[in-house]
Amino acid sequence: MSHFLEMCTVVLALLLVSNLWFLQRVLNPLRQLCIQAKQLAQGDFDSFEQPSGGIPEVESLRRTMAGMVRHVRRAQEHSYVYAEVLANGQEAERARIARDLHDQTVQSLVAIGQSIEMAQKWIETDPTRASSMLKAARAQSLETISELRDLIGDLRPPALDELGLIAALELQADRYASLPVTIEVEGAEHRLPETHELALFRSVQEALINACRHSHATKVDIKVIYESTGIRLTITDNGMGFTPPKHFEDLIANEHYGLLGIHERIQQLDGKVKVTSEKTVGTTVDIYLPADNFHQPEDAVRDPVCSAVIEPNQAYGSTVYEGQTYYFCCPVCQGAFQREPETYLEPEFAVTNSLT
Repeated sequence: MSHFLEMCTVVLALLLVSNLWFLQRVLNPLRQLCIQAKQLAQGDFDSFEQPSGGIPEVESLRRTMAGMVRHVRRAQEHSYVYAEVLANGQEAERARIARDLHDQTVQSLVAIGQSIEMAQKWIETDPTRASSMLKAARAQSLETISELRDLIGDLRPPALDELGLIAALELQADRYASLPVTIEVEGAEHRLPETHELALFRSVQEALINACRHSHATKVDIKVIYESTGIRLTITDNGMGFTPPKHFEDLIANEHYGLLGIHERIQQLDGKVKVTSEKTVGTTVDIYLPADNFHQPEDAVRDPVCSAVIEPNQAYGSTVYEGQTYYFCCPVCQGAFQREPETYLEPEFAVTNSLT
């Protein structure tokens, strides 16, 4: 009888211990996850950043949910910033195109129409005068066609894709006949990623517009330096100059939208912009873009953090850990892996890096 009671006592003790373990390692962490989920629903995006404890599976679920929240949060932030920048850029571009069309193309077309109308009146009474008027109208139409081609080239310069950055800058400089522009190149010239070349070209374009229309400069010097770690671009004019604000955002108050646009373009590529200016002396815009030359996957691979499929040459970044290269879809996943690489390489949580 005593042996039976001992057996019952042992069984009850084991049940009690197992229930306590289940409560502490499973139920309580799951309840904590529920509380964190409610906090997230109320707008606390950092709720899942605190460890919930418990068995590895529960902690893995918490990390996965935290990663999903980071993805959503980053996507929202980027969408807001991108929408604002895009809207401002589009409005500025539309205003510039409308201004150019009104001041140049429309006025020229009106003059051509008037010349043709007058020639029609003189065709019988004064043929010589009518012929002269039609010749003038034809010459003006050719000039208008040239202006439209320049406008189209501003929207998407063909030389940039076909010949590269320096050739495109030289062609752009040639368009400013009344504003001497010199271009100096140092280092081994080479092609850059399309996004980098376009950002640098647009930056020079904006700087030339500012120098010509607003600073009333009589000279602009452009210097391009190719370095092993990136590319430097300096644009200097001898115009009126101004007092730069401490923060780029304050350029809006002074209506320096061109400089703000340069800053936004370069910042999106992890570059840096510095503007120095002095009244009656001129303005210098210094731009630096880091090289985008990390090794890209040749085949489709998976992000070790979120399991997203990354197509060849489409990785955001890469990290080498213990001799193995891992690729990532975004900075969130790369940062999470760099903080806790062992976590995402544990057998129960590891993701196969290659799809082959």
